[in-house]
Amino acid sequence: MARGFALVRTRDQWVRAAHDGTGIDPDTGGVRLAWTVPPLGGEVDPPAAPDRAGGLAFDSSCVLYRSDVPDGRVERLLWRALDPFDVPEDDSLQQVDVLGGEPEPALGEFAPVPAAPPHRALRRPLGLAVDEDDRLFVCEHGARRLLVYDLPSRRLLRRVRLAAPPLDVAAHGRRVYAVLDGGPRLVRLSARGEPVAVELPEAPGRPARVAVSPAGAVFLLHRDGDRSWVVALDGSLPAHEVDHALDVEVESEGRVVVACRPGEAFVRLTVEDGSWSTGDPYAARDYDGYGIVRSPDGRIGFWTAHGFREAVLGRVRFEPQGLVSTYRLDGGEFQTEWGRVFLDACVPAGTRIRIHCATSDEALEDEPRLPWTVPEGFDGTMWRPDLTPPLPPARLVPPVDDPLRPFHLVHRRESGRELAWARPAADDPFETYETPVNAEPGRYLWVTLELTGNTRSSPRIKGLRAERPGHDLLRRLPKTYGRDPAVGAFLRRYLALMEGTIEELLDKAESRDVLLDPDAAPEELLAWLASFLGLAVDERWPTPAVRGLLTEAGALLRCRGTKGSLERFIELYLDLPDVMILEHWRLRGLGGALVRDEPTALEAGTVVGENFRVGGAVGTREEQLLAGTVEDAFSTHAHRFTVVVPAVLSAEQQDVIAHLLDVHRPAHTLFEVCTVGSGMRVGLGLHVGLLSIIGRTGGWEQLRLGGLLGRNAILGTPQSGMRVGDAEPGRVA
Repeated sequence: MARGFALVRTRDQWVRAAHDGTGIDPDTGGVRLAWTVPPLGGEVDPPAAPDRAGGLAFDSSCVLYRSDVPDGRVERLLWRALDPFDVPEDDSLQQVDVLGGEPEPALGEFAPVPAAPPHRALRRPLGLAVDEDDRLFVCEHGARRLLVYDLPSRRLLRRVRLAAPPLDVAAHGRRVYAVLDGGPRLVRLSARGEPVAVELPEAPGRPARVAVSPAGAVFLLHRDGDRSWVVALDGSLPAHEVDHALDVEVESEGRVVVACRPGEAFVRLTVEDGSWSTGDPYAARDYDGYGIVRSPDGRIGFWTAHGFREAVLGRVRFEPQGLVSTYRLDGGEFQTEWGRVFLDACVPAGTRIRIHCATSDEALEDEPRLPWTVPEGFDGTMWRPDLTPPLPPARLVPPVDDPLRPFHLVHRRESGRELAWARPAADDPFETYETPVNAEPGRYLWVTLELTGNTRSSPRIKGLRAERPGHDLLRRLPKTYGRDPAVGAFLRRYLALMEGTIEELLDKAESRDVLLDPDAAPEELLAWLASFLGLAVDERWPTPAVRGLLTEAGALLRCRGTKGSLERFIELYLDLPDVMILEHWRLRGLGGALVRDEPTALEAGTVVGENFRVGGAVGTREEQLLAGTVEDAFSTHAHRFTVVVPAVLSAEQQDVIAHLLDVHRPAHTLFEVCTVGSGMRVGLGLHVGLLSIIGRTGGWEQLRLGGLLGRNAILGTPQSGMRVGDAEPGRVA
């Protein structure tokens, strides 16, 4: 039977430990050596920060928009993923188009950049944002308004008057948040909706910048003179102070980046357990101080004198050595014989981890203990510190400068984790290390870890497991072997090597039912498990889809070849709901929204245009003779079906679905596969009321030079209230 463990594995648990030269790993929530950020180098006196930061934004076509505050304009640039250290020799990527103010009393437009731009300058353009409909929002601070541009049609939609000058704007979907310099400090609006004031949480300073995560979480940057704070709009986090911050952006869920003054590194903050922690900084060489943006490839970009650049991880300098001591781990019984300690750790070359264990049957509550200090990288407040178990007494922890301190090395397990059938991910850099608890029996255990690095890299520890109780092989031997305490302690540790292997084999044997569970079996055994059901696993299927197939295989094979089973097979493979199979016999007599050169009575319907019919005949009840024969109708509709997949499929996915249908469909039937890649084409892929789906399609793109009109391109974007015949090519068609 598997033994129990005392665990230290969460960020909150590691924060409650005693740290001396160690800190919280921002990526895993574990521990690593404490670090400092060396200067970036370059100019001794960085340039002064701008009083009001500008703005950067990307549209869905990866076009970058940049507000040029001094010249009062917005530049439109073609973006590409660049090497941040590659400085182009020319300005070929700069100033493709310029968005000016209002060249005419009517509407503003984009125009190629001439030698002397005719555009009247915008009055201090600051923040920029683009919503999901490619509507560009420009904060015109000097005019106290937001300009809303429709980028596909290149026209100014509206001017939104505000109660105070706008400073910054951020978008999530169609919802846009704007920070104002007075009045209601934050408003929410859309491209066609009016601004609505948003209540702000209690926080120091005044909001100056805003950013939204991909999931819709809103973060604000408050400023008060040289002091600044990052604030969560929902109030779930305390305000986090960052010196001289100029802008804020969300890199990913739970990861916020703060830009400081030019010449200073970007601060990376991680949100977890209701608090902040600081990670490795971003180096931003030549940053001009006018704002940052999340680029289409997910990295953080900024503007320089050489054009657009993306930030890279900066260097940190680790402490050469540090200690972390866990709080008291409880074995639950008097004279507990602790077993082994397992560490999930990453130990780069040139670093090491050593361990020291101390035990006691007494609580030792009256002795002086190690003081708790805030670990490096933790910037929040510990939740309920009174719930933390006691830290180790100072006399039980060897000092760092003691050359004879009794620390022991840990051993990397060649067989992986000690847990039965537990496998780490293939790309997981953490491995499992173990060592026996080298201490006398006792109810309470304190573990001290010594981390040693080379200032360039540090060992990282994600989790600690202390086995309780240990083995009892010594009790099964004659007492003469354990009569001497020193000899007995050595023999107990020596037997732990063999007992560990035996115990793990027994655990795997007792847990062998896991191998028959599709959700828990190791990936390499799924094909073996499928053979019990007479299935051959297609290697092109993703692993989660194979597990789902094996879970439902019994029910699916009982009704193999039916409409429901075929739909479910495809849904499991694609992890996509609403796959539909339309049997062609259902189209008999509907008219079917079919396009035919010579319509027959079987498809006759209302005439909308030349040779275009929708539905059945309108305004008559007269009998109509069938044109053609019954055999023609049979060959058109019988034993045929169409698979409708509401997604864009790759060539491999189409091959897998075709193979799946060939194997599981009735042998006498014929099929075709319809995806949104072909668009909703009346008569080819659309039957209203049977398989029509309302929603966005990924199969159509805006027309670009070199494309074929009418194939896979759309001119402009659709607008609400369109009517047939009113569309203009290049505008709303």
